[in-house]
Amino acid sequence: MKGAWSTLALVAVAAGLGAYIYFVDAKRPDTEPREKVFSVAADDVEEIRVTAKGDTTVLRKADGAWTLLEPVATEADQNEITSLLSSLTSLEITREVDPNAANLSEYGLTTPKADISFTAKGGVKGRVRLGDATPTGGDLYAVAGDGARVVLVGTFVETNLARSAFELRDKRVLRFERDKADALEITAAGRVPVTFTRTNSDWRVTAPVNARGDYGAIEGLLTRLSTTMMSGIETTDLSDLKKYGLDNPASTLVVKAGSSSATLAVGTSVEGKAYARDLARPMVFTVDPAFATELLKDAGEYRRKDLFEFKAFSATEIAVTRGADTVTFKKVKGTGDNAVDKWTITTGGTTRDAEQAKMDDLLAKLSNLRADRFVAAAPAPAATPVLKVKASFDESKTEEGAIGKAGADSFGTRPDEAGAMQLPTADVDAAIAALDLALAPPQPATTAPAQGAAEKKE
Repeated sequence: MKGAWSTLALVAVAAGLGAYIYFVDAKRPDTEPREKVFSVAADDVEEIRVTAKGDTTVLRKADGAWTLLEPVATEADQNEITSLLSSLTSLEITREVDPNAANLSEYGLTTPKADISFTAKGGVKGRVRLGDATPTGGDLYAVAGDGARVVLVGTFVETNLARSAFELRDKRVLRFERDKADALEITAAGRVPVTFTRTNSDWRVTAPVNARGDYGAIEGLLTRLSTTMMSGIETTDLSDLKKYGLDNPASTLVVKAGSSSATLAVGTSVEGKAYARDLARPMVFTVDPAFATELLKDAGEYRRKDLFEFKAFSATEIAVTRGADTVTFKKVKGTGDNAVDKWTITTGGTTRDAEQAKMDDLLAKLSNLRADRFVAAAPAPAATPVLKVKASFDESKTEEGAIGKAGADSFGTRPDEAGAMQLPTADVDAAIAALDLALAPPQPATTAPAQGAAEKKE
């Protein structure tokens, strides 16, 4: 019986303690407006000092942009600062705990997790310190200003306010004007350099061969270069670059924008990180090794793999030469109401309408021919084309390409590119078959015999 009473007593004590914690830490109803810690607009803040995670970081705004002054002078991460300021200037008090605490250490506020102060326009100043979490973990103890009034704020603010110097600095691995980049050069140890140049919106590979560039692949590389961030700073001492494999980098990438350039060198990869440095900054930092591997791609990865640039919907005229014969397919614009375009076939001086379904199939199979790989030159037998194609498309563009065969292999060449591309033979054969079908004369329509003729036969 005594054991039962003891158990009941413990349950009662636990319930009382739970109720106490609930009422102490409970938030006000959502309908009741909360007191804001600061009454300043984020855009009016001009200087910030953040002490957290063992760092004291000082930031200042000039001409609308933030720079980091301490512990090192460098560019700041504008997005991180915006997030910090948003959380700081919208910070709300859940409730007051003690209007004038005698001992701040009870709340973890003598050595706070974060101590943030700022100066805004007109000399307005503000400060907040974040201490320990409450017993339920739903809030943090905090002190606004330099006094001893302890309040509660949401624990979620710690993520944006307790920021280290590294988190607040600009962590881009390479600084360049993304939209103005017009040339790239990648040098990997033991390989011929790969270079690209841009004219208007078109990229070309200029080394090791002169060929069309894959717009998506090259632009994707530029995007990764402009958005990839350091994972950490290894050292600011450049006296022993060999230690990081940066005396003879595994790869070096140069981005050019007009007369300016930026260079990134990548060294060795160990323990899930790769060492790298921007040659314009005195530091060695680490990056994701997958990013380092990206720079070791073969030149062929950046070449356009389509033999032809036209698409079935954009082609306006196709001339196909096979042996001594040339056939021309031409799109004719429809006229009048509900006009429908049609294709014609001209061969041997005779022009007739093409069957639309067969024409669509031919255009699709030609425009979908893509390289499996690139070779320096096609084998000798493939030098004699089985097909030569000249296409007009997109109103004013023209292109030419040839297809040859060597045994079971097929190859495509273009006069504006060096080397050759190996094509899937099955796709080439399918394109030739589609050409034969398009050229075949239309089958005469079959008609049922007249009823009278059938009766007479009976």
